[in-house]
Amino acid sequence: MKFHKLLLLLLLLSFIVSCIPQRKTIYMRDVSGKKSYINLYTKAFEVTEAYTIQPRDYVYIRVLTPDEAVASLYNLDAGQMNMSNMGNPANMKFQSYQVSDEGDIDFPYVGQIKVIDLTLKEVKAKMQDILKNHIDTFTLQVQLTNTQFTILGEVNTPGQYNMNKDQLTIFEAISLAGDLTIYGKRKKVKIVRPSTDGTKTIMIDLTDVNLVDSQNYYIQPNDLIYIEPIRAKMFGFGETFSLGLVTSLISFFLLANSLK
Repeated sequence: MKFHKLLLLLLLLSFIVSCIPQRKTIYMRDVSGKKSYINLYTKAFEVTEAYTIQPRDYVYIRVLTPDEAVASLYNLDAGQMNMSNMGNPANMKFQSYQVSDEGDIDFPYVGQIKVIDLTLKEVKAKMQDILKNHIDTFTLQVQLTNTQFTILGEVNTPGQYNMNKDQLTIFEAISLAGDLTIYGKRKKVKIVRPSTDGTKTIMIDLTDVNLVDSQNYYIQPNDLIYIEPIRAKMFGFGETFSLGLVTSLISFFLLANSLK
């Protein structure tokens, strides 16, 4: 009788530690009706121009003018550039200007230009103001070419990914990594974001619908996204706990009981 109670206790323990409440795995739940709920998110006020240039960024700047001889003076490897590879970030990076630790780029026939803490729109306006003293008729293409982010922790495919568009949401970033595992802590996702003022850590809750369209809904280049494991995974209760460990324990007790 004592053996059967022990066996039942093991099965019950397996069920408790291996079950994860459904509410903890559902994204974008509306819980604003709860008395204890506090909305920590503010409406997005900047999306397209939220990112500012940081040291060691790569900025692609191309001068377009009817006079190809003039354009060749201001464009890196202009003679090798063609329409087939202009849109490829991997190719464009080799023809981009790396921002120094001091926040400058070294532009041909102009010299050092301070671009740190400027948005791409501001960089373009600054370059236009400088180049109008050198070129009569021209247009500019300005683009950031190091648009990678890193995602680690409880996702199915952790690693570094390229942002495939200018504004990438946190859910789009997670989808590139194959979604969170069942053991990912959805209520406390950490985004580590470098800036000229130092590294900032942002905590977001993927289960809160108010995250959508907030300022923290969009990731930025160079972001590190970390998904913590829930407590069950931290204590070693992995996907094979119920089937592997408990089956072994049952086999052991059955063997012990047969030897009595």
